[in-house]
Amino acid sequence: MKNYMWDKIKNNFHYFVNFYFIACCLACALVTLLPWWPSTIFLVIPKYILLFAPRRLLFLALLVLLFLWNNLSKIQKYSLPLLFFISIKYLDFGMNFNPNNIVEEHKIVKIITANIGEGGQVKKIKLLLKYYQPDILLLQDANSISLKKIDIDYMFFECVGELCILSKHPFERTNQLSRALVGGWGNFAVFYKLYLGENTLNIANVHLQSVHSLLVDIQKGSVNFSDIVQLEDNKRIETGILSSWIKYEPYSLIVGDFNMPIEENIYQENFSMINNALSDVGIGFNDTIRIDGLSLRIDHILFSNQFDLIDAQVIESLGGDHLPVMVSLIIK
Repeated sequence: MKNYMWDKIKNNFHYFVNFYFIACCLACALVTLLPWWPSTIFLVIPKYILLFAPRRLLFLALLVLLFLWNNLSKIQKYSLPLLFFISIKYLDFGMNFNPNNIVEEHKIVKIITANIGEGGQVKKIKLLLKYYQPDILLLQDANSISLKKIDIDYMFFECVGELCILSKHPFERTNQLSRALVGGWGNFAVFYKLYLGENTLNIANVHLQSVHSLLVDIQKGSVNFSDIVQLEDNKRIETGILSSWIKYEPYSLIVGDFNMPIEENIYQENFSMINNALSDVGIGFNDTIRIDGLSLRIDHILFSNQFDLIDAQVIESLGGDHLPVMVSLIIK
């Protein structure tokens, strides 16, 4: 009787291990396919859950399989390295090293972008400018900031709503796009021509559609599908406009808070063929937002092919929930 019970327990445990392994494989497959998920309304909720859930959970789930090593089949053991690779990729761990050599200083432009909402501090912005000396600082959620108090070296500055620019070089605003286009308020993009010596750069400072309200509704279990349709349409309109702009404007950059990771299908549809600084040379974990257990890269600097990339990194916090991104580019 004891042998029978023991055999039954072992068989049940074996079934559990197989089920758990299959569940881990399915989770890895889902996150791998995220960039190519079809645009179906019924997949939007699981898409955002996978995009904005704490990503370390998948890696921790795979660690459990190491404790079950002796109960895994040979094929399952051979599959584990691939599963761990997928989980680390899902964590957005970069291993891209800089291929470019330093060139003459006058050909380099340094840009910093930062969303300074939720606690950004003026004194930390001053220290950032003093230490890194960027040519251009682009801010989002900056409507409460008085740029005149930040740094006298940055003679050229402007705020259009919550989108602000500080520059060592003269610029002119060429356009601005209001969320009234998508039934909202405020601007989601402001465009500039910046005159850096003999070079003219085209820059879009952006703060794209947020998904925060949808994530809150998902947590409450009170999702309105008409709101989902509107949200997805808004994001496609905003990203579509910016994607078209950068493709036809030479020496152009899209900089700011995109509110979307690179794995999102809407990002892939519109920006996958455009250079992303942190994706190209970012090393290690390049999270740009850390809040409530969420660590994610949703702030980006995209640039056209008229630039070469020297360096890209996430730098220290300015006091808010976003981390600034700094990029150094060679003007060809």
